Amino acid sequence: MSRKIYKYIGPSILKRATDRDGFIGLKCSYPKDYNDPYELFLSIDVNLEPQLLAYYNDSIGLIPQFPTTCFSNSPVIVPMWAHYGHSSRGFVIEIDEEKLSEKFEDISIGDVKYADSANKEIASFLTNAFGTKKPRHTFFLQKAVMASAYFTKQSCWSYEQERRVLVPQYIIEENDGNMIFFVPADCVTAIIAGAKIDNEYWQIAQQISHSIECELFRGYIGNSYPDMFFRGGNNEIFVFSGERIDRADAVCNVCSEPLTYGSDSIETCNWCSITEAHNEYAAMSNPYRALQQAGILEEHLKSMESIWHKK
Repeated sequence: MSRKIYKYIGPSILKRATDRDGFIGLKCSYPKDYNDPYELFLSIDVNLEPQLLAYYNDSIGLIPQFPTTCFSNSPVIVPMWAHYGHSSRGFVIEIDEEKLSEKFEDISIGDVKYADSANKEIASFLTNAFGTKKPRHTFFLQKAVMASAYFTKQSCWSYEQERRVLVPQYIIEENDGNMIFFVPADCVTAIIAGAKIDNEYWQIAQQISHSIECELFRGYIGNSYPDMFFRGGNNEIFVFSGERIDRADAVCNVCSEPLTYGSDSIETCNWCSITEAHNEYAAMSNPYRALQQAGILEEHLKSMESIWHKK
C-alpha cells in the first residue's frame, strides 16, 4: 500500500485550498522562513577556523532556495493538532505520496532528521573543497549542505515526525503573495476533521470530500483509547496503525471507542464496564467521604498541603 503523508491546516484553509477545481493548493515557504531559526546552524560546526567558515558562507550563498511544503508522518499528533490544526478545530489532509511523486517527477521528498549538533560530514566536505578549490568538490559541499539544511531540525521538534516536499520553482504559482503548489485532487485520499470541528466547517468538508471523491473522517478523543480515533462512512471506527488509517479491530459496544486490549471475547471497554455495584463499593471505600461527613475534610486537606510542601 502506498505511503501516506499528512498536512495539518486551520479550519478556514480547506475551502481556500480547494478553490481551483480538480486541485488542492499547498502553501510553500523558503528555508529562511522556517519555524526553526537554528536549522541552518545545524549544518556546520561554528568552531571551525574563520577562514573555513568564510569559504563555507560564500559557497552556500550560491545554493538555490527551493519552495518547501511540510507534512507529518502521522495524523494523530496532539501538539500538531494544537498548533497547526487550531486546537483540533481544523483538518488534516491525507496525501498519497506515491501518486504525488508520479505526477511531479522533479520534487524531492524526505524525512526530517532531528539533531542538536552540527553535521560532522559537512566539515569534511568543507575542508576538502577549501583545500582543493576544485568546482566538483564545492558541488559536493553544496549538495551535502542542501540535504542537511532542508532535512534537519533541532530534536525539540521531533514530535512533528516531519516529512518535507521540495518543489522546483517552475511548478510554484504566486497567489496573494504566497507560493502555492497546486496538487491534483486525486492525490488526496482523505480529509480528517479535528475532534472540535465546528459544524460549519464539517459541512464544508463533506461537500469537498464528495466533490474530489476522497474519504472523510471525523476525529474523536475518547476516555480509554490513547490516541485520536476516527469515525468514517457508515459510522465505522478507524484508527491510525502507524502507517495508515485502518478500521479498528474491535470497538466497545457501548461507547464505540476502539478497544486496546486483545481478547476477541471482550466487547466492552473498562469504563463502560463499571456497574452500580462498582460505584457503590468505591463510595464506601473512599476515606474522603468519611472525613466530609465528620466535617473535617477541609482541615485535613490543609494539613496535608502543609506536609506536602515541606518535602
